Amino acid sequence: MLHTLSRTTIKAAARAAITAAAVSTALIATSFAAYAQPFPNKAVRIVIPFAPGGSTDANARIINDKLAAIWGQPVIIDSKPGANTIIGSEHVAKSVGDGHTLLLTSTAHVVNPSMYAKLPYDPVADLMPVTIVSVSPFALVAAIALPVKSAKDVIAMVRAKPGSVSFGTSDSSSNFAGHLFNMLAKTDLQSVSYKGAGPLMTDLAGGHVPLGFAAVSSVQGQVKAGRVRLLGVASLTPSPLFPDAPVIAADVPGYEAISWFGILAPKGTPKDVIAKIHRDVGIVLKDPDVQKRFTDMGAEVGGHTPEEFAARVKSEMELWARVAKSAGIKPE
Repeated sequence: MLHTLSRTTIKAAARAAITAAAVSTALIATSFAAYAQPFPNKAVRIVIPFAPGGSTDANARIINDKLAAIWGQPVIIDSKPGANTIIGSEHVAKSVGDGHTLLLTSTAHVVNPSMYAKLPYDPVADLMPVTIVSVSPFALVAAIALPVKSAKDVIAMVRAKPGSVSFGTSDSSSNFAGHLFNMLAKTDLQSVSYKGAGPLMTDLAGGHVPLGFAAVSSVQGQVKAGRVRLLGVASLTPSPLFPDAPVIAADVPGYEAISWFGILAPKGTPKDVIAKIHRDVGIVLKDPDVQKRFTDMGAEVGGHTPEEFAARVKSEMELWARVAKSAGIKPE
């Protein structure tokens, strides 16, 4: 009898073990399936490290609805301005690398390493280039009341009153565009930082700052409304948006400063997710309506591969480091 009970007990225990193993396997499979869902499996957040109303914000709003349609998930624009894009960039750099939190930033990304001795993130190691959304030349604009109509007039005014004329900047990249102007024109314009192109344009229109450097796409609204004056563009050829505007290089030989707006992802984001975001943004940028909207704001669509974008980040960081050294700008 004892022998029979023992065998029965063993069989029961074996069945229980098999059942437990089956349940455990099912749970693991379910958990893995949930983890392995294709990107995106929830809302995607695009962080803008500027105040609303500027070019970076406009770039995001042009593409977010069409991306949401492709992905079948909401695409949320989240503005986190401050500290020359550092606040928003740090937030994304320290986010989970699964593609659901992205950074849409400007050329400030490659300028900041020359302005700040210690950033709270590594702009190369912590943020992975995905693609460039658009490119736009910088522009030099003036308050309507300022008695200047060209870059040449600005140079004359500054030389007549050294150290007394300031220019507003929308971010660190436009700040360096102004310093590049100083270097080549041998002027001493003083910079005033704003939390984005929106606030800068508001102060320019109100006459609170005499001059400003910002992307053509950022200034076009106020220029067309007649609230600020466009003095010139920083490309070597005229802007499609303002074909009659002079190129600054006509008065300042060699002056060229181009702004880009691009998407980066936190480190650790899988390569296939990076590739999908690049591919889908590229699809959106080929849409005729999207292209027209970018053209209307003075920008050209991007679509660069992650590799092309990474190479541009590297080369421009080196360029602005040379400009900073030549101008005596030391990281703070």
